[in-house]
Amino acid sequence: MECRITNTRGQAAVSLAEYVVALGIGVLLVAAVCAFSLFTGRSLATFSAFTDADLGNRRAVDQMTKDFRSVTALTNYSTNILNFVDYDGLPLNYVYDAGSLMRSKGTQSLVLMRQCSRLQFSMNMRNMSNGTFLFFPTSNLFECKAISVDWACRRKVGAKSTEDTPQTATIVIRN
Repeated sequence: MECRITNTRGQAAVSLAEYVVALGIGVLLVAAVCAFSLFTGRSLATFSAFTDADLGNRRAVDQMTKDFRSVTALTNYSTNILNFVDYDGLPLNYVYDAGSLMRSKGTQSLVLMRQCSRLQFSMNMRNMSNGTFLFFPTSNLFECKAISVDWACRRKVGAKSTEDTPQTATIVIRN
């Protein structure tokens, strides 16, 4: 019986250094995927909050435009309260209080916007100033033919609170 020692140099093996390098690359890839997932999740949550705020703003402006253009008269004004007489003779009120804009007509009440950080009404005349396309402000209820509304809403995304882009609308009263 013959014993031969074969050459072991040609056999492949993985060393400890190669394992450490492969493990390091794998950890970096997993960390990059996790960071990208967190960034994407936060971005989608913020986008969803802004979309919700935009939808609420649009609905509120549509309701205010519909109401303001059909009122008979403005009976009371302050920077956070508007009282009108509607086309059917019923009182129509808009009140901004504690971060919410409330619309009430007769016995029905509706919250148009929530989480507003600021909202302000202002009265204007129908005449526009020269070259600026802005309405002249007024303090007389009988001269008021346009209502300007300025507001911004706030949304909370995670632990961070974000303010929506400030919105402005000027609505001309038809009467």
